[in-house]
Amino acid sequence: MNATNGAVETDTTPYARSRPSRGHRDFGFSRAGGARRSAPSARPVAGAPATPQERPASRYRPGHDIVLDVEGLKTYFFTYDGVVRAIDGINLQARARETTGIVGETGCGKSVTAFSVTRLIAEPGMVISGKVLVNGANLLWGLEREAKFRKIGKTGRVKVKRRFRRIREANDRMSAVRGKRVGMIFQEPSQAMNPVFSISDQLGEAVLMHRGVEVLEGLLRADASFAVPKDLGHEQLTNESGEPGSRLSWASAEIAAVLAAAGNREELRVAAKALADRAGLPTLATEVYYLLADAGPGAARRQRRVERALLRVHLSSWQRRYLRHRRRLAILEQALKDVYLREMVQQKSQAFARRRLGVRMLFERWGHFYLRLPWIRGWFEKPLKKEMFWRTVELLEGVRIANPVQVAKGYPHELSGGMLQRAMIAMALSSEPGLLLADEPTTALDVTIQAQILELMRNLRERVGTAIVLITHDLGVVAEVCDRVNVMYAGVVVERGTVQEMFRRPLHPYTQGLLASIPRFDQPGKDLASIPGSVPNLIHPPPGCRFHPRCPYAMPICREVRPIPLEQGEDHMVACHLYNEPLEATAEATAVPVEPAPIPA
Repeated sequence: MNATNGAVETDTTPYARSRPSRGHRDFGFSRAGGARRSAPSARPVAGAPATPQERPASRYRPGHDIVLDVEGLKTYFFTYDGVVRAIDGINLQARARETTGIVGETGCGKSVTAFSVTRLIAEPGMVISGKVLVNGANLLWGLEREAKFRKIGKTGRVKVKRRFRRIREANDRMSAVRGKRVGMIFQEPSQAMNPVFSISDQLGEAVLMHRGVEVLEGLLRADASFAVPKDLGHEQLTNESGEPGSRLSWASAEIAAVLAAAGNREELRVAAKALADRAGLPTLATEVYYLLADAGPGAARRQRRVERALLRVHLSSWQRRYLRHRRRLAILEQALKDVYLREMVQQKSQAFARRRLGVRMLFERWGHFYLRLPWIRGWFEKPLKKEMFWRTVELLEGVRIANPVQVAKGYPHELSGGMLQRAMIAMALSSEPGLLLADEPTTALDVTIQAQILELMRNLRERVGTAIVLITHDLGVVAEVCDRVNVMYAGVVVERGTVQEMFRRPLHPYTQGLLASIPRFDQPGKDLASIPGSVPNLIHPPPGCRFHPRCPYAMPICREVRPIPLEQGEDHMVACHLYNEPLEATAEATAVPVEPAPIPA
C-alpha cells in the first residue's frame, strides 16, 4: 500500500457521484463550493485532464515485512466551532528494521497520527474510520460501534453520543498492544509522567507490566540456584578474621575480586558482572558497582556492602510464596492479552475465553488475598522492589543519564527537560517493542545527546527488528536516520518516497519549500526561502488541493479537484496536479527539476 491523502475513486471529481452509503462516516462536512459537495449531477471541470485511477493498495500478508499498515485513517475533533478534520484519510506503512519519517509544519497532523495509531485521542477528538494493522491485528476493530453522530442543523457542528462500554472494551484490547508491541515516545515528557511517583516507580511499573514473568522467574531462579540457609544473619556473613565465612564460600572468590577492584571502575564492572553471573541475578552487577564505585581501597565496610547486596538473592519462604503468586497472576494477564490480540487478528469476539481467564484471575487474587494486606505486603515485595529499582538504573544508564541512582530516586519535577525526555525514552525502549512511535524524541536534548539517542534507537532497530516511525521537524535528522519519508500537510500525505529520492528529486511544491528553507553546506551563499502563509483552518479547509492558497504553481484545477496520489518513479508518490500522469518505474523523469524550486517570499 502506498502513502496517499485518502482520496478514493468517488473523490476524483469535484462533485459526489452518488449518495453516500449508510455506513459512510465522512458526514459531508465540506463547506459549500468544496471538492466534495453534493450536486444533482457530476460535471467535470472545464479543461481538466482525465483523472487517472489510483493504484490498488497492498494488504498485509503473513510473513510480510510490513509491521504497521494504516489505511484511510480519519481523526476528527468535534468542537463548538465545528468539526476539525485533523487527519483526513491518510495511508501509511512502516517496515521492520526501517525508520519511516513523518515531516511537516506544526499543525499538519503528525502527532495526531501517532496518537490515532495508539488510540490515545482524548475528547473532543475521535478516530472516525480506517484501519490500523500492526502485524495483522486491526487496532480499530469494532470502531463503528463505539459512537453515533448527528449533525446539528446547519451550524456545522456534530453531536457525538459515545458508547462507553464499547470504548472500555477497546481500551482493554489495546492493553495487549501498547508497550510490548507498540511503544511511544511522547513530545511532552512532563505531561506523560506522573508527578507523584518517583522515576523508578514509573519505569519499574512499565517493565513489570510487560516483562513481569521474566522478572519474577529470574528472582525465583536465582533463589533456587544455591542451597544456602535462608536464616542467614548479617553477623554470620564473615568469620572472626574478616574474610568471607563458610556460609558464602560459593562466592568467596568473586567477592574477593570485587573488593580488589574497588579502586578501578572498569575492573569493578568486570568483577561485579562475574559475581552477578555466579549468583544468577544480572542486576546484582549494577548494584555492586554503584555501592563500590566511589569507595576507595581503604573505605570502611566495603565487604559488608557487598554481602548485604547478596542477601537479596535469598528469599524467605513467605517472600517466595508471594513472588510465585505474582508470577501466576502475570502469566494469566499475559494469556488474557493474547486473547485480546487474537480477537483483533481474527476480528472475532473471544468472550468465552476472556471470561474463563477472568474467573481464574479472580480466584487467584482472592485465594491469596492475605499476601496483599497493606501492613505485611511491604516485607513480601521487598526483593521485587529492589530488583525493579536496579533494573531502572540499568535503563537510565542506557540513555546516558549521569548519576542514574540519584535520578531513579527522584521525581519528574526534580529533573530538567532533557533528563526527563531521556527517562521517558528509557521507558519506551524498556519492553523492546516491535513498533516504536517517536514523536520528536530529540527536541529537548543537547546535540551530543541527540546523537546518542538516535544511535540507541538504531541499535534497537537492528537488534530486535523494530519498525520506527520518527516524527520530527529536523530534516537533517531525517536524512541521517530515516529510510522512507512521508510529507504531511493539513491532515493529508502529499508526497512519499525513499530518503535519497526525496532529497534528490522533490516533486511537490510543499516539499520543495521545506527543503529550500534549510541551509546547505554545498551552497554556502544560498538565500533561504520561506513558504508564505500558514497551515489552513481545518474546520473549513480549502477546496481542492489544500496547499493551493500557498502554492506558487496553483492552477484553476487546484482550486476545484483534490489531487490523486500517483506514481512518479520507483516507490515515489506525489499528490499534485502538476504531475497528472503516472510514471513507470523505469521511465526518466526529465520534466521534473532536480533541485528544489524556489518558493517566492
